[in-house]
Amino acid sequence: MGVDLSENSLEYDPRYWHNVVPPEVYDISRYFEFDEDILLQLKKWLRLNEAIPKTIVEVGCKNGTFTERLIKMSQDVSKEIVAIEPDDVFREYAKKKFSPDVKFLKGAEEDIPLPDECSDLTVCHIVLNNLPDVYKVVSEMTRITKRGGIVAAIEPSGGNINYYPDPKLNELEEKVSLAFAKGIWDLRSKLIDYSKDLKHKNARYAEVFHSCGLINVEEHGFISVFLLSDPRRNQQEILSWLERRLLIHENDWKRFRTILQRGGLSDSLIQEHYQIMKAYLENLIEHPEQIAKTHEMQTACRTVTIGTKPKKTTAIKC
Repeated sequence: MGVDLSENSLEYDPRYWHNVVPPEVYDISRYFEFDEDILLQLKKWLRLNEAIPKTIVEVGCKNGTFTERLIKMSQDVSKEIVAIEPDDVFREYAKKKFSPDVKFLKGAEEDIPLPDECSDLTVCHIVLNNLPDVYKVVSEMTRITKRGGIVAAIEPSGGNINYYPDPKLNELEEKVSLAFAKGIWDLRSKLIDYSKDLKHKNARYAEVFHSCGLINVEEHGFISVFLLSDPRRNQQEILSWLERRLLIHENDWKRFRTILQRGGLSDSLIQEHYQIMKAYLENLIEHPEQIAKTHEMQTACRTVTIGTKPKKTTAIKC
C-alpha cells in the first residue's frame, strides 16, 4: 500500500527535519554536547588553530547548533561563515540568532548553491547519517572546497546513553526512544528513496572521502558526557536548562505523541511517560538542591572524518 501524500494528509511529515526535531528541541538536547576540551581538540582537527581557513561553509546547518560552535572556534581570526540549509524553519530560526555574523543560504546538501572552489573549510555536523546519497553530498562538499582546503564531517557513531536514576522513567525512556525512531524512520524510508544508502555507513565515511578524491583522510572521535550532578556545572545554568526542558516537554506534546503512536507505543505508555517526566522535571525545578544528588547522564559518541582536497587535479569517482 502506498503512502497518501495528498495535501494535509501527513501531519508532521518526516521529510522535513523540523518535524523530526524542532529547532527549540535541538537547542536543549545538544546544549551540553561540546565542552571546552572537545572544542579545543576539534579546533585543532579542523585547522582553525592555524588560522588557515578564511572561508567556512557549513552544509546542513539545521538550527545553528554547530554554527554557534564554529563562530566560537574561529573568533580569534577574521573569517567568513556561510551556512547552507534546505529547511526554511531551521534556516530562519538560525538566521535570527546569528545574522549578520553568518550568511545563510537556502539549498540542498546534494546541490550546494555555491560556485566551485570557494571554501577553505567545508564541514557538516550530523548530516550524512540522515541522507540517502552520502557520496553525492561529499562530492558536492569537495566541489566547493578550494584546492588544499579541508572537508570534514562530524557524525554519530552509536553507543549513546540516556540514563535516569528513576528506574521507571529509565524503562519508559528506552521504550519511547525505540518508538520514536520507528515512528520517524519507518515512514521517512517510504517517502525518501534510500536505495543508494551505505550499509553500516557510519564506519565507511573514510572510504567515501577517498572515493571523492580527498587525500590525507583522518578519522577521529570524541565522547561527550553530561552528568546532571556534576559539581563543576553552574547550578543556575542547569536550572534554566531544566525549565526550558519542561516548557518544551509540555508545548511539544502533540507532535511527540503523534510520532510515538506511529512507532507503535500504546497511548497508556505515552501518557505515563509524559506524566512521570513532567513530575521529574518539576521536582528538580522546585527543589534545586536535589540537582547535586540526581545522577542523570547523557552521552553522545561522534566520529570526525577529515580530508584534504589535493592541489593538483585528480579524477573524482563519486
